[in-house]
Amino acid sequence: MASQTYPLFCIGNPLLDIQVTNGEALLKKYDLKANDAILAEDKHRPLYEEIVREHKVVYVAGGASQNAARGAAYVLPPNSVVFTGCVGDDELAEQLKAANRRDGARGGVP
Repeated sequence: MASQTYPLFCIGNPLLDIQVTNGEALLKKYDLKANDAILAEDKHRPLYEEIVREHKVVYVAGGASQNAARGAAYVLPPNSVVFTGCVGDDELAEQLKAANRRDGARGGVP
């Protein structure tokens, strides 16, 4: 059986971005700013369950290497891009893998 080859191989720290619409009240409640990046603190811990429970969320693969892989997958032929990185064994890891598949970047994580 011939193995698949990919013209573009990306490796990096996989991040999972979580997008929420109509979340202005969340910003105020958790002392956050729109379009900002922070390191989460203990006070932010309840936010993750709250947004899934009370809002429509969209999971998007993020981080420099995944962003490059996703961008390249838009312009290269199908099955041209593979990404590998290390994730946990939980529901958010599955969301990350699904986000990459939706964008055409094959995941190298098991």
